[in-house]
Amino acid sequence: MKTLMLRTALLISSAAALISAAGCTPAEQPGGKLASTYVALIEAELASGNLTDFETDVLTRARERGSISQSDYEAAHTRYKECMASKGIVAQERRYPNGIIHSTPPGPDDSFTIDDLAEANFACGVGTTAAIDQLYSVQQGNPDLLRDRNEAGAACLVREGIAPVSFSREDFAATFDGPGSDYSSLPFDVHDDRVHMCLYVAGIVIRFTD
Repeated sequence: MKTLMLRTALLISSAAALISAAGCTPAEQPGGKLASTYVALIEAELASGNLTDFETDVLTRARERGSISQSDYEAAHTRYKECMASKGIVAQERRYPNGIIHSTPPGPDDSFTIDDLAEANFACGVGTTAAIDQLYSVQQGNPDLLRDRNEAGAACLVREGIAPVSFSREDFAATFDGPGSDYSSLPFDVHDDRVHMCLYVAGIVIRFTD
């Protein structure tokens, strides 16, 4: 069985700006934080000036309650799917146990090339899921606001009771931060949906093919 592993960009723009302002990278300080609090991340995104009215309304409510509601999150993904549908594309969706949704275009076919789908995905993500999805992923899967994604992924696996407490950032990076990994020696089943949930938090999507 072959696997396809993709690293996705899940750090929000404001979080990246905070890292830059600190003058260091995640690799340099794996113990660092994205921000002092989750609300601070929301406020940074609100201050970015790059949001639509919909995103501003969602994040304003989130700032007041301290979290993004599931209903607002679902609404963002509904808007994304409607935008894709308007272009003749049926978006695919994977739901993880912690409420995170991974919405993506389907594979290329006679009607749409990879470039067509990538362009539509980007256009429909802007103003709908882009900022909200990434903030919600931090909220649900990285409550400690860990800056290093390998550290966040390892912490998620331990927190969910999937991996033993001894499973470290280095163990996670050695296993998942690169192609051609061997999962047979892992102390958990890599096919478990909760594992994929934690990988998504770390910006990793694994697809198994025959």
